[in-house]
Amino acid sequence: MKKHLTFLLFGLIQICASQNTANSVDLKGVQILNSTALSLLDNTASIITSNTDCKDFNINTENLSNISVDFSLNKGKLNGLEYYGLGKSINDFKQATIDKLFRPNVSAVIKQTDSTTNLAAGFNVNVLTVFRSKAENIKTAYLSIRKSTEKLEKEAKLIIIKRFSDLKQPSPEYDNQYAKILDSLPTYDKAKTDEFAEILKKPLFSLDLAAAYSTLYSDNTHGNSQQDRIGVWSTLTFSPKVENNYLNLYGFIRYIKDNSVYSKLTSNYSDQVEYFDYGCKIQIDINAISFGYEYIKRNGNGKDYRSVGIIQYKINSNYYLTGGFGKNFTSDSSKDLVSLLGIRWGINKKDSKEWETQ
Repeated sequence: MKKHLTFLLFGLIQICASQNTANSVDLKGVQILNSTALSLLDNTASIITSNTDCKDFNINTENLSNISVDFSLNKGKLNGLEYYGLGKSINDFKQATIDKLFRPNVSAVIKQTDSTTNLAAGFNVNVLTVFRSKAENIKTAYLSIRKSTEKLEKEAKLIIIKRFSDLKQPSPEYDNQYAKILDSLPTYDKAKTDEFAEILKKPLFSLDLAAAYSTLYSDNTHGNSQQDRIGVWSTLTFSPKVENNYLNLYGFIRYIKDNSVYSKLTSNYSDQVEYFDYGCKIQIDINAISFGYEYIKRNGNGKDYRSVGIIQYKINSNYYLTGGFGKNFTSDSSKDLVSLLGIRWGINKKDSKEWETQ
């Protein structure tokens, strides 16, 4: 028998249960990819974010006048174990991985006001992921679900032979019926499958790097383009488990050079400043809802701070409702209120992968 297990990337895993069934479990908590382009412009509910795994294509509509699009690259040929950074096979399992270093997420956004337009693009990448279990424990959990899955596959094939003996294999109809039967069967060792899903969905530590660049068009005129902001930053995430929920603690540092600050003396965007930001965020994930608070201190050519409360609700595996309210930086405008509420949406090119390449 071909030894494989398909799982739904970015939200679903076939062998575990959300809602106590054998169908799926959410592997990404309630976080999804945040736009690095919007973060550079300080125009998002949460600047401090981290997600080691994300959907192939994302749209952020927190602010309908500043819709960002985000893509995740270099994942198409990966098997399931490679996708999560565990290695090509069980022999490669490790607790700490840098395998996601060459899988960047890129984003772009257009921000427009009555007098200016900003075009921004950025990328972020996971540099290091540390799982919450040692390599040997990860192997044990994985082998357990593989054994359980082989039993489920045998049962599903016996059932389909009895019920649909006239179906030809392979065929779309056969595959569809087989998937339905497989999903309906109970998991043999739910404790182990839940353990493995937990290892994958919530690493203990992660370190991300990001960079972004923007161009300014004054008077909303194409001919008035000039270099705007360039920024680089890093986010460290620590996610201890508190009873049955997760507490996410973030540390954040960022450097920004802004070449297009408005000058009252010249009545144009000619001033240049540098900012050094550092801050933290605390967030608690409770089932489909997360609550967070973010504080960022700004130094350099201006003393300022950002203080925002954040809430996010998972509508389903592809839609998240995200909001933020509080004080923003006043670097570009005296209007420092953050009041955002919108939908994050994401899809994948393919929702299933084999754990190991045959």
